[in-house]
Amino acid sequence: MTENNFPFQEPQNPQPPVSLPTTAAEDLEKLSITRRPQPLPDVPETSALRKVAMRLDKNPLTNLSEDARKAAAALQVEPERAALLVTSQQNGVSLLSEVAVPGGSLYVIECRAWTRMLFPLYQPRIAALSLAVPPPKLLDDNDANGPMAQARCEFDSPKQLADLVRETVSGTLNVPKADYSDSIMQRGVSEPLLVILVRITFKDGSPTRVLPVVVDGISRLSSAAKTRTGKTIAGAADAVVEDLLRDPNSLRRSIRDEMAHYNSAYQRGLTDQVVRIGQAATVPVRLVVGTTNGEIMEDNR
Repeated sequence: MTENNFPFQEPQNPQPPVSLPTTAAEDLEKLSITRRPQPLPDVPETSALRKVAMRLDKNPLTNLSEDARKAAAALQVEPERAALLVTSQQNGVSLLSEVAVPGGSLYVIECRAWTRMLFPLYQPRIAALSLAVPPPKLLDDNDANGPMAQARCEFDSPKQLADLVRETVSGTLNVPKADYSDSIMQRGVSEPLLVILVRITFKDGSPTRVLPVVVDGISRLSSAAKTRTGKTIAGAADAVVEDLLRDPNSLRRSIRDEMAHYNSAYQRGLTDQVVRIGQAATVPVRLVVGTTNGEIMEDNR
């Protein structure tokens, strides 16, 4: 697998404070940046992420497997804030947000996640299309103590998973009015994405993995990938799949390098490429970490 090329190059000459030169200059002239991108933090150290996972384990309202807790922690842009939100308070007040659903409640943390660590699976907007890869059936996941606040699904192989993710991203962006990349270029993503942890197993014996899966906001996620990369729809889908197939440590290193290059370029002024990264590298999410029953994750179709 080839390493991602950073979607911006070191400029030969200093750029003016706000400059958006690209091959699509005519389209960019129509854009008005309404929220200026800011410097972005580094990918947190593992010690900060470990604190989030440990506090998820101790909170009586959360019920995730160990691997899911690690996955929930890994996507955090602000782990100190996430750790505070999932900490059981001495006065009994919960800092988790409660979302009522048929038959029970979801407990979520409102946080900011690295966009490249989030993935789509099933997209209702393209359900009527003839998909090359059948959409998975999301089922409740369980451990010895009963249902957990996560889902599970099975694929034949990692390739089948990758093919579905590619088809979901490209199919979503080809739906009329589902491509929000211009809007994200202007002001980023403001509406939170709903994310659940999904344990993925493979019939071919490939290692099981836990993915943070977007179940509401796939159009925003796909559009953010298109904005960040500055590529065509097919190119954006390929970029998402490349991140999907990376080893988690490799993905973290790639994001860390991207942030270092971004912050360096940001100091020299806003270019088209810098704006793309600044507006789309992170997104607000509502991450499900607890549930009051074991039925609400059942097949979200």
